[in-house]
Amino acid sequence: MYTVYVLNNAYQCVSQTTFSRALKLVSEKKAEVVKWTGKFVSSTSGFVKVPLIIKLFQYVKAYGRAMRYVNRFVWERDEFHCCYCGKHITSKSDLETDHVIPSSRGGKTNYENMVTCCHTCNQKKDNRTPGEAGMRFYKGRDWKPFKPQMSKNMSKIVAAAKEIMEEEEGLA
Repeated sequence: MYTVYVLNNAYQCVSQTTFSRALKLVSEKKAEVVKWTGKFVSSTSGFVKVPLIIKLFQYVKAYGRAMRYVNRFVWERDEFHCCYCGKHITSKSDLETDHVIPSSRGGKTNYENMVTCCHTCNQKKDNRTPGEAGMRFYKGRDWKPFKPQMSKNMSKIVAAAKEIMEEEEGLA
């Protein structure tokens, strides 16, 4: 229903959780609300304000965590542009991902081997490498797919957390 972002006590974004789990952490005094969404949810005891960001009182390591593969993160990394022709893809139904090294040849489904592409380029490339299909990345020959540090939403939350931390420390 609602996604709540979770920070550790150093204001580093460590994960996201559900609205109900966030409320449970706050009620058990394991976390505090740092920022609210401005939305309310009705419950048996009345209306409950929906948090956007909570901060854990206990330190949890933020970096070095495995980020599972999700097509949406590939599309965000590639800024919704086909990596072969550069076309900006505006419709979700037109978004496709492509194995740079085809899976039939041992290519894995991971961030380093997957790129955003349009339907036309995906069909043109077919079951070949970009070189075999006479295609190259529009960003330049040195560009390679990479694993993003975090999703775009998560990076926005990190920026908001930094602002809050600076305000709290009186630096703003």
